[in-house]
Amino acid sequence: MKDSTGMHRELLKLLHEAEGQSTRVVVVFLDVRGFSSFAGIAESTDTAEFLKTVYLKIIDEFFPDAQFFKPTGDGLLILLDYNRNTLEKVVRSAVDRSLRLVETFGSLCDGDEMINFDVPTKLGIGLARGSATALTTRKKALDYSGRPLNLASRLMDLARPSGIVFDQRFGFNLLDPEVQKRFKEETAYIKGLAESKPMTIFCLDDYTEIPEFNKRPLDGFVRHLEPKQTLSFKTLEERGSFRHPVKLPPARTDNIELHIEYPKVKADGRRHASVGYIDTLPATFGTAAGESYALVSYANQVAAMKALGVRSDWQVSIVLEYSVLPEDEEAFQAS
Repeated sequence: MKDSTGMHRELLKLLHEAEGQSTRVVVVFLDVRGFSSFAGIAESTDTAEFLKTVYLKIIDEFFPDAQFFKPTGDGLLILLDYNRNTLEKVVRSAVDRSLRLVETFGSLCDGDEMINFDVPTKLGIGLARGSATALTTRKKALDYSGRPLNLASRLMDLARPSGIVFDQRFGFNLLDPEVQKRFKEETAYIKGLAESKPMTIFCLDDYTEIPEFNKRPLDGFVRHLEPKQTLSFKTLEERGSFRHPVKLPPARTDNIELHIEYPKVKADGRRHASVGYIDTLPATFGTAAGESYALVSYANQVAAMKALGVRSDWQVSIVLEYSVLPEDEEAFQAS
């Protein structure tokens, strides 16, 4: 087994020799639904064992002929090459195998004695195809990039609570008629790809419901501010990472922010009576026990405030901000 230094040097050598090559690929992007909540309560060794098990089963039993695959945290990127002669076969195969995987994912770990704990049972899959660039050396693909990878990732995010989503250019007409009946046609607005004009997509019926915020232009939301909270800097120090309740349904979960306001420290170490600072931290959306929250890590912010001389007994204010539908904000203001 090579040590990490040897692997690092080998990768550097391969990168120096690598070149970009154009190729056509079917992209299968998988995401384990509910993994964040699972990882929040499970031991890290258990989450690692679960991911290892499902990755191996997906690759060995569903996509053994894949030209490339790469773990993506709580998901998996799989690429299948195609050309004019193999297009229909590869598209049909990708959909058929994705269907079987979505339907059986909940039992994928059955019989594995190492998995003696509850695990996520739902999977979301995004499919796309087109030209991509392969970073290759010595006939080995190191990585891929291109529009179909980005599109498959975005479509995967729509496949909730589970299921399969692909766009109109993937090849619905290439599928077997019986398979076609399992998909419903929808339109959706997608960040970075179809923000003002909707994209036609196909979703696995009875599994996938397109989120409401993807059913209208993505510039049609308003920013909601949760009521300001005041607390001591000492309390902030003790929090580390903290789950802030999210009271309204977020229209987008990728731009939640937390604003921190705190006093300016004067040259003599005292706080300024009227001048302060406002810093903004990113937040990660999550759900647990049916409740929504924004997870914020305070470690770096606390360190920076300490370096400025902010004292433990000084008061700071925090405000959570996120995008919501206009009607939800109107109802909130009227309540």
